[in-house]
Amino acid sequence: MRKIYFHEDDYCQLEVLPLSAEQFCRREMGEIEEFAKEHREGPFYTDIYLREESPETLLQLNLRPEQLTAALDFLPAYDLVETGYSSYREECQSTQARGLNEELAVFWSVDEAGLVEAIWLAFWVEPQEANAARQLLTALGHLAPLLLADWGWSRCVDLSQPAEIEQYVAEKVLAAQNWRDELAKMRLSETEEAENGD
Repeated sequence: MRKIYFHEDDYCQLEVLPLSAEQFCRREMGEIEEFAKEHREGPFYTDIYLREESPETLLQLNLRPEQLTAALDFLPAYDLVETGYSSYREECQSTQARGLNEELAVFWSVDEAGLVEAIWLAFWVEPQEANAARQLLTALGHLAPLLLADWGWSRCVDLSQPAEIEQYVAEKVLAAQNWRDELAKMRLSETEEAENGD
């Protein structure tokens, strides 16, 4: 059985919405950035911002899970989707997923009427996965006029625009490379300290 887990805090942090929600998303992202500036003390924050839900939802598009399955058939499917925190796990009912791994995948949930009510991504892109990442976003954009709202990056990506997809994927690849480089430096520093007896 092929199964995938996502942390409950990651739900819809990379959220796919109707393109008509772009103005709302940009306004909300601006509010979040201002709130963060006002409540930051050093590396910490003194309060939590509760994000508003978009008034424009995927249910308005009447997407069915069969459409996503067909559009994303180049990605292997998962038999089971789980969420939770720490060591706690629970099965996500009425939720499907496809992807290369837990770091590059697309999830969607279905309501009682059989319509797709939410789509979200795991989108950590290694250089060798860039083509699959581009293909994933492009396939979503072919389903309907859709927007990717990256709430962590305060970024909106019009999934009907190849140039926006290309730039976004390139930035995600660079972020992964930078993280890997920083990790290598930390490990080297730790090794040198251990060898020097510090």
